[in-house]
Amino acid sequence: MSTAIEVEESSAVITAYGQAFAKAGAAAFNGPRDKLGETIVRLTLEFFEDAEWQPKLIQTLRTANTSKEGAEQFGNLFSAQVFAQAGVALNDAPLSLDELADKLGINPLRINSSAAQLWGVFLFRYVLGVQPIASASVDQIVEIVAPTIQRYIVG
Repeated sequence: MSTAIEVEESSAVITAYGQAFAKAGAAAFNGPRDKLGETIVRLTLEFFEDAEWQPKLIQTLRTANTSKEGAEQFGNLFSAQVFAQAGVALNDAPLSLDELADKLGINPLRINSSAAQLWGVFLFRYVLGVQPIASASVDQIVEIVAPTIQRYIVG
């Protein structure tokens, strides 16, 4: 498959992922503040565990990691989709990263750091198959990663 086709297909996947991540963020934000990290980690992992989406998400991650075009497309779409969709989930209007951070009262760097942490989990678990994270249960990963995401987001 050519990189251009992979990037095009990745766009649809990233849009869907953005919507799922935004819903996770909105659910976390609207739920108990002390459960933000846990909710975000659990809901995004559950999205990756979905049999329909998993192959598409893995291909998208591979494309983003193996080509400059894929990385740029992923970065642009991730920023545009995830943060815009989070805005829609929270107040019916797309938001930029800075607007979302302002609305949530969170430093934008903290939001990016939490996304980078999750990216690493996704790569190790789903793309590289690094053990023991690849075979750990979602609950085990949530238990270990959620406090870090919580610290990034809440401080």
